[in-house]
Amino acid sequence: MAAEKIEIGDACMIAHGAYISDADWHGIYDRAQPVGNTKPIILKDNVWIGDSAIICKGVSIGENSIIGAGAVVTKNVPENCIYAGNPARLVKKINEKEFNTRKDFFSDPAKLAYEFDMLDKFSLKENTLLNWFKSLVNPDKTH
Repeated sequence: MAAEKIEIGDACMIAHGAYISDADWHGIYDRAQPVGNTKPIILKDNVWIGDSAIICKGVSIGENSIIGAGAVVTKNVPENCIYAGNPARLVKKINEKEFNTRKDFFSDPAKLAYEFDMLDKFSLKENTLLNWFKSLVNPDKTH
């Protein structure tokens, strides 16, 4: 919910129910005031906001950082960190050298499609016409 400015970097993930707002949406004493005070929010590249997290106005979240589900972020988050809780606090620092970004993951679409095909072939290798017929004749009753 942007009254003025929410900046979202490349390859960010925002989960279901996350609430990101740069405004109060009304004043404390004058609730007819249309927006209240605004402060921009900045999500740097490759940020992940967890399910139902709340990002309050004026917050900047550094590159590669993760916000846990249900967290309430009231202060800036440095890069390469995991924050969670209410109020959100540092849980862990991320080793950026071991980190694979979404941008890297999607950088070669042909390779990615091939790897997904191989994964499907591996996980579905038992799904053959013969095995289907066997399941009709002699169903497995253990499941």
